[in-house]
Amino acid sequence: MILDKLHQIEEKSRLSIKKEKERINTIKSMRELLNQIDFSSEIVPVKDIKQLTILIYSLKGKVLTEEEMNIINELI
Repeated sequence: MILDKLHQIEEKSRLSIKKEKERINTIKSMRELLNQIDFSSEIVPVKDIKQLTILIYSLKGKVLTEEEMNIINELI
């Protein structure tokens, strides 16, 4: 019983680590996209979620993932 419970806790932790690694990779990818912008000559919509989403979508060239959208929400 206790070993099963310990195994469940371990699996939950493994899933959490995997999810966080994916999140970090998404953040790195978004940073690479945003590094394409010349912030000194372009206005980046940091307070408008819709405009920031459009900007990142445009830079990426394809539909944003749920995790990318979550990060955009956190940025705003």
